[in-house]
Amino acid sequence: MRNRAQIGADAAALGTLAPLRDQAVNLALSGIDPSAAGYWSVGSSPESAAEKFAGENDVNVTKARLSGMTGNTAMVQVATKWCQLKNKDELTEKEKDDLRNRRNLCTDSSGEKGIGRSGTATAVAKMFTPACTFDYADPVEPEDPEEEPTGIGPVLRVVCEAAGQRVQVFPNGNRERVTRLFRIRLVDDEDPVAYNGAPSVLGSGGSGAVVNHCAKDESKTPTEDLSFGAAVVAWSLCWLGTPYAWGGGNYSGPTRGICCSPGGYDGRNYFGFDCSGLTLYAVYQASRGRIALGHYTGNQIADPRGTPVPTNQLKPGDLLFFGTPTPHHVAIFYGDGKMVEAPQTNDVVKISPLRSVDAARRFG
Repeated sequence: MRNRAQIGADAAALGTLAPLRDQAVNLALSGIDPSAAGYWSVGSSPESAAEKFAGENDVNVTKARLSGMTGNTAMVQVATKWCQLKNKDELTEKEKDDLRNRRNLCTDSSGEKGIGRSGTATAVAKMFTPACTFDYADPVEPEDPEEEPTGIGPVLRVVCEAAGQRVQVFPNGNRERVTRLFRIRLVDDEDPVAYNGAPSVLGSGGSGAVVNHCAKDESKTPTEDLSFGAAVVAWSLCWLGTPYAWGGGNYSGPTRGICCSPGGYDGRNYFGFDCSGLTLYAVYQASRGRIALGHYTGNQIADPRGTPVPTNQLKPGDLLFFGTPTPHHVAIFYGDGKMVEAPQTNDVVKISPLRSVDAARRFG
């Protein structure tokens, strides 16, 4: 009974993380950082995945719980569907009364009902995300020769590595090979970090050049009752004053930038956001992890989850694109003739006067 229960618990814990792995693989195959995958984007509960794999092994799930910031660790407790019936001389007085009154009965493998004992077991599994490197094409040049691009170019190639295996996942990645990089393994313990069902606002309040104002002052943290557009604005304002960093920013906050802009600017010397890094962060947080945009402005303006908006009908939270036909800069409409942006080298995330916009897109 114990061995059967443990086999079922192991299968259920491993299977619970399969939908999360599928989400991460989908992102990687699309040229998007798979670290954006969280269980919040799965669309179903961990219990439903656990029960599927438990049922295939003749056990019932009694408890399923996720841990880790992205829900990448699953603990599952199970009990066998079939019990081992006790002999009458093994029954306590309460169990004898239960048997007489047909209470708390279980069924053995032959279909006979009675008072019995079930096998129970617990298992913990964790998904390990491979390390991925992104190669980018040259950025789109602004029409004005006096201006520099403010965002990186499109993704040319993504290569991920795990357990000594290097695999090109984008473009034209092989799903089966890529899936093997995202390993799900049994582990001894749950993650000490609790899973709260939404992307974590990473980065401390801090001091100096990079300050998360929302972590430093909880009253500034965007609330769940905000409209989507208002939430996009609010999340971007968490990082006012953060330095511009070429290629900087991901779904969790500012990052070290990359090398190098057409003007020779090395973003690796700075920790912050570029223009599209700020917008992908704000949209991801406002959507509670449902919308993971690409880092390239061309991807963001073409993303089918957004709706084109006439530039004379803007609402707060709309993404604003500058340059045609492919934008070289993106910002967030703040309202009242203003926008939030990570403008350019040697500048910071700030609220700026609205400039002439070539296109806009609304998400949410």
